[in-house]
Amino acid sequence: MTARLGVDALALNPVDLEAAFSGNRLRLKAFLLDQARIAGIGNFYVHDILFQARLHPLRQVNTLTGMEVEVLIQAIRERLAYSLSLGGAAYEVDLYGAKGRFEMAKLLVGYREGQPCPECATPVEKIKTGSTSSFICPRCQPLTPELG
Repeated sequence: MTARLGVDALALNPVDLEAAFSGNRLRLKAFLLDQARIAGIGNFYVHDILFQARLHPLRQVNTLTGMEVEVLIQAIRERLAYSLSLGGAAYEVDLYGAKGRFEMAKLLVGYREGQPCPECATPVEKIKTGSTSSFICPRCQPLTPELG
């Protein structure tokens, strides 16, 4: 089964990720959740990863800049490392049967519809992203990036 898994999310590097994004029109959230492409990012974590990277889940991956890819990789590493430091999500158990301590209250925007964004206080929105929903701050995560 593991032969079908993509690269470990914690082992991502900008060069390989930019190459995977190049010419690919997939939406960012769908790409990140595809375990055959990147292994280790689940729906519970992806909302906060994208929020921390200030990226909209519906962005096409081929539109990300090199800097955005680097920020995304950093967000993946930080959010997954934080979860690992807590033993994973509270609904997960490790090989020894111990429950994780990463509870929903520790999420930044995930599953916090209507609550204020931790950065700008704009209400977090729940949007449809394919067959799943996503939680975003519409101000911090615009679909169209602002040109600086």
